[in-house]
Amino acid sequence: MVSPQEQVIRGHLESGLRAQVQDDFERAASAYRQALRIAPGHPDALNLMGTVLLRLGRAEEAVDCLQRAASRLRANPGVLGNLAQAYFALGQYEQARETFRKAGRLDPRAVQFQLGVANSLAMQGKLGDAETLLRRQADRFPNEAPVWHSLGNVLRDLARPAEAVDCYRKALSLDHRLVDARNNLGGVLHAFGKFDEAEREYRACVAMAPGYALAKCNLASVIIDLGRFSEAEAVCREAIELAPEMTIAHTFLGAALGHQGRLVEALACHRAAVNIAPDNPKTVEIYATALVENGQFEEGLRWYSRALALKPDSVSLHQQLGTALLAHGRFAEGWAEYLHRPAFIRFREKYSDLTLSRTLPPNLGGKRICLLREQGLGDEIFFLRFAPPLAAAGARITYRASNKIRSLLGRVACLEQILEETAPVPAADALMMLGDLPHALHDFAGSVPLPPTLELPPLAACLASMRERLAATGNPPYVGLTWLGGTPPREQLAGPSWSLYKEIAIQPFAEALRDFPGTFIALQRNPQPGEIETFARVLGRPVHDFSALNEDLEGMLALLALIDEYIGVSNTNMHLRAAAGGTAHVLVPCPAEWRWMAAGDSSPWFPGFSIYRQGLDGNWGPAFAKLRQTLHDLRTPASAGETS
Repeated sequence: MVSPQEQVIRGHLESGLRAQVQDDFERAASAYRQALRIAPGHPDALNLMGTVLLRLGRAEEAVDCLQRAASRLRANPGVLGNLAQAYFALGQYEQARETFRKAGRLDPRAVQFQLGVANSLAMQGKLGDAETLLRRQADRFPNEAPVWHSLGNVLRDLARPAEAVDCYRKALSLDHRLVDARNNLGGVLHAFGKFDEAEREYRACVAMAPGYALAKCNLASVIIDLGRFSEAEAVCREAIELAPEMTIAHTFLGAALGHQGRLVEALACHRAAVNIAPDNPKTVEIYATALVENGQFEEGLRWYSRALALKPDSVSLHQQLGTALLAHGRFAEGWAEYLHRPAFIRFREKYSDLTLSRTLPPNLGGKRICLLREQGLGDEIFFLRFAPPLAAAGARITYRASNKIRSLLGRVACLEQILEETAPVPAADALMMLGDLPHALHDFAGSVPLPPTLELPPLAACLASMRERLAATGNPPYVGLTWLGGTPPREQLAGPSWSLYKEIAIQPFAEALRDFPGTFIALQRNPQPGEIETFARVLGRPVHDFSALNEDLEGMLALLALIDEYIGVSNTNMHLRAAAGGTAHVLVPCPAEWRWMAAGDSSPWFPGFSIYRQGLDGNWGPAFAKLRQTLHDLRTPASAGETS
């Protein structure tokens, strides 16, 4: 016979369960609370209350309820499993693992408890143990999709992405509705650089679970990497509508806006993110960077200091701080942070058998210093400006060069020996990466004035050949053009970085040049089909295609020494133009790459070069107007001379 009190309690529990099924967890908690007022120690009410509190994100309260329930229902594996989940949510992985194990002993056929043990091991960093257990479960329960999903997660964290992808696909073949597996599959494909496949998986995930805000954020992230920024912006706004307190939704929206040049709007998004997660070092770092990009350098430095206090060993944070310092002319501090650059880290990981020096011998007289190239061709030319001071101090320099510029460097007096790019590293008193040279020289000498660019005199035969080619195109002045620089993110081997890629829209660029007389030469590397024709159509004159010279840098150097003006984005040819003794008009996207400084009309690294900057709002109009005026002023004296 059920007592009247028990009937009332059951009524509250049934009411709570109905609300719980409808995902109305607050109403369910209210019903369970009423049952517990009548019977504070009722084990079923405590268990159900614990599960609802867990869903409401109140894990500490959930643990209290579930511990009390488990003390009364010691032989109930379900209650123990719920308690283990609460421990897991609190990050108490050792207690979670032991509790899952107890539940598993009570019900050995319940695969979820074994998964709980494995996932707890993984969260404790015991990935090998987790893999062993999950493979055992996969043999025992080969048709259980969650087992393959968990195994995929562990293999992903073990940096075995191909195996992880296979496991996620296996899980989805068993249960195509497993949205977490599909989202995680997209994540591994994304990290693998398979952007199109990742986008398909994220889209399938969002289609199955339109309210899955995290999947929307991931979709936005891969769309950003694919360069479709306005589309990513729309997806981020949908995610924020679903989950206004999700930090990464605001962060990705800031990134999407920033890539459209809307830096002021982006800053507001990153401020919203840091208000939600003020103690998340990555969020603080991104906010600091956004402040610097918006010209708020000192405030940005304060936030960088906060981020460093939260995570002093963050490599990306040191990298961002280094470029900010360099862009604002604080070179000694900037070079110290530049030691954390990705190129050095990748090289050290790839060639762990080489011992790299980051300081110079105290006495350089007669010392053999072997310098190793890094990053792109332009970086090689740029950083080799620090080699002459090294030689002046008595060092004998060997340089292992990229093959494309090896012949050019053969005319650099301070380089005693130039090796092919794959040549064995010779014996030396110090083996250094080229990008470490500025900091090492600063430590060696106490301070280093900014050295001029490396001088690379063109070959006489190449000059003669290029004069003939130019003369065949038309009359001077000859104007070289480049509208794209760097490697597109999807083609970058070390992960997408939009800072390594610069692009100017052809239409407004060509319109800004329309009134300037002369012969226009396309020096763009690998122009897309139709781009040169589009430029010529807008310009109203032919644009002569010299793009093949990007594979003949001796010829390109000679051409750059001969043309009257060079206009475009920063790329290898800008460095060659400077090395040939010329100047240029540089179109600099915002935020600027550090060599072009954070503000101003010039850079100390490239005297005589004129800079035209995109605005914080993404507008190129004032930059092109300034370029148009500069070009007008250049031709005015010539016109006046002809009239007289």
